[in-house]
Amino acid sequence: MGRVTINQNMGISTTALSNIFIDDYMADANDAEIKVYLYLLRMMCANEATSVSDLADKFNYTEKDVHRALTYWENQGLISLEISESGHLTGIHMQDIEPRKGASIRSLNAVSTLPKYSVVKKEEKKAAPHKENPQMLFVAEQYFGRTLNSNEIKTIYYIQDELEFSEDLIDYLLQHCASAGKKDFDYVRKVAISWHEKGIKTAEEAAMDNSAHKVAYSIMRELGMTNAPTNVELRYFERWQNEYKFTLSIILEACKRTVLQTQTKRLQYCDGILRKWNQSGVTTLEDIKKLDAAHGKTLQFTDASAGKQSKYTSLFNQFEQNSYNLDSLEKQLLDN
Repeated sequence: MGRVTINQNMGISTTALSNIFIDDYMADANDAEIKVYLYLLRMMCANEATSVSDLADKFNYTEKDVHRALTYWENQGLISLEISESGHLTGIHMQDIEPRKGASIRSLNAVSTLPKYSVVKKEEKKAAPHKENPQMLFVAEQYFGRTLNSNEIKTIYYIQDELEFSEDLIDYLLQHCASAGKKDFDYVRKVAISWHEKGIKTAEEAAMDNSAHKVAYSIMRELGMTNAPTNVELRYFERWQNEYKFTLSIILEACKRTVLQTQTKRLQYCDGILRKWNQSGVTTLEDIKKLDAAHGKTLQFTDASAGKQSKYTSLFNQFEQNSYNLDSLEKQLLDN
């Protein structure tokens, strides 16, 4: 293929990027760091304000991701952060870019002030040289089915050196992401940071966390809920498993009955069913069948004594329509 000529056909709304940045800095930065820097540059050229929250929303990052990117560029000397005495970020200054061997850095101008967001400035520390681990890189390439680029290798060493993951934990992380079809190293990094913040240190702990999430998503799907579980919802799931000691099969049975009875407040309704089962000593699906049968006999006896024909046509309907009356249950929940 012959050489291609690139012609300019742009309006005045442009952002100037130094060639020094492209030549000397871009290769060593990860995707998040590059995106944050370019967006800061774009906002400076447009003389517009931004914030940590805006940057996080723009690129679907967490605010911690943005903080790390800002700290990275400050360490590189491309920006400087103004921190108030109370530890709040009050401004970001873009710096003239010098070749890495250059000594002088001159202040350019401030991008914006960010009075709403609290950012604690971390003390700068020299990065310790990472331990070369070609075997781990080879394993990663086998999982992901391709040769890793420099940024992907840098991400693995960041997880090894900065997050202090063991080889076993890194191996499980890579296997977990690859088997889920998530072969973007931004995703790998986010999962690693999430595990680090949870204090996960071993592959066994990571597997337990992964299993808990699978259970949560199974429950959400059975309830007809497509969103990622919130902390409040996860607390319900933990109660059903840890306090009530219910197996997933019992929980899913309650979810099925909930979906057939109500379109609203399904989580609370399901919790009411499981609470009653817990009070009745249910431990197996067979116990639930016995409750259904016992409840059905009670209803038949009541109807016979009143000289009325039972309107209940199945044990399932008997259980649902009488034991879990929606209006009564919602009133109990609100009273509690």
